[in-house]
Amino acid sequence: MEYQVDIMIEKDKKLVVELFTDLNQMPQWEKGLKEVITVSGKLFDEGSVGYLVFESGTHHQKMKVTVDKNKLPHQIDLIYEVPGAWNLCQNQFIEKNGQTIWIMDVVFKFEQENDFPKEAFINQTREGMLIFKDFVEKR
Repeated sequence: MEYQVDIMIEKDKKLVVELFTDLNQMPQWEKGLKEVITVSGKLFDEGSVGYLVFESGTHHQKMKVTVDKNKLPHQIDLIYEVPGAWNLCQNQFIEKNGQTIWIMDVVFKFEQENDFPKEAFINQTREGMLIFKDFVEKR
C-alpha cells in the first residue's frame, strides 16, 4: 500500500526540522509515545536504529525505527517495523515564504493480506502530521 500526505506548517523549515528530530520533544507530539530507546548510532543519523515505545491504555507496543536516509534539512526516510508490518515514511521539508510544506510518501508492507481501508491509514497519517503541525506552530 502506498500513498502521500502533505501539509503546510506556518513556521520556517529550520524550526520544523529541529523539532522533528528532537528526541526530548517527541513525546509531546507523537501520540502515546512513552520512551525512545537508541540501539545503534545516534537516532536520526543515517543508519541509526532505535525503538519507540507506545502506550495506549493497557496496550503496549515497541516499534523498531531505522533511519534509512538522512538528507536533512530537506529529507529524512524512516523505516518502522512491528511484527507483521513494515512501513517506510519518506519525509520531505520544503520552505516556501517562511512556511514549510511537509510531504510524506508512505509505503506499507504486511506479512498477511488485510482488508484495512487505505483511507484509514491516510487519515491516521494526516492526524499525526496535524498534531506535529500544531505543536510546531505553538512555538
